[in-house]
Amino acid sequence: MNKRMKKKYELKNRVRTLETHIDFLIDQNNQLWNIVERNAQATNSRFDKLEKQVVKSNAKKPFWKR
Repeated sequence: MNKRMKKKYELKNRVRTLETHIDFLIDQNNQLWNIVERNAQATNSRFDKLEKQVVKSNAKKPFWKR
């Protein structure tokens, strides 16, 4: 093989490995976004429960239940 062919072959291999790494990083990024979304939903549901409890506890009770 001459130098030009070797360089071309080496460049193809590097590009292939970089494409593989990019695909892996994109997949990891998508997984992290899914985790963030699930955590946000869980946090929001907890706050909704707490807000309901606060509203119930702060509501003025009728005079016959005091």
